[in-house]
Amino acid sequence: MAKRKISVNTVAKWNDLSSWNFIMFLTLAFILLVVVLTAMKKVSLDLRSRAGLSCPQLALPRAEDCAGGWTYKRDANGCLAFFCEVKDTPPSPAKPLLSK
Repeated sequence: MAKRKISVNTVAKWNDLSSWNFIMFLTLAFILLVVVLTAMKKVSLDLRSRAGLSCPQLALPRAEDCAGGWTYKRDANGCLAFFCEVKDTPPSPAKPLLSK
C-alpha cells in the first residue's frame, strides 16, 4: 500500500488559522472587558444615588455662625456633615460679695 503524502500547504494553512483564532479571542475578550467595566461603573453610580450615598461636596463652616461649636458627624443619609452643637452652660452661682 502506498503512503499518503501530506501536503505542506495544508499544515501551513492550519498554523495560519490557529494564530488568527488567538488574535480573535484576545480582541473579543478585550471588548467584553470594556463592556463589563462600563456597565459596572453605571451600576455603582446608580446604586449610590438611589441609596442616598451621593453626598454633596463638604465646605468648612464659619466659626462665628455657631456659638457652641461645630461637630463633624454623619447625617441621616450617611453623608458626613457639620452640625452646630448648642452647649448649654449652667448658670454660675452668684459669688458672694466680699466686704472689708
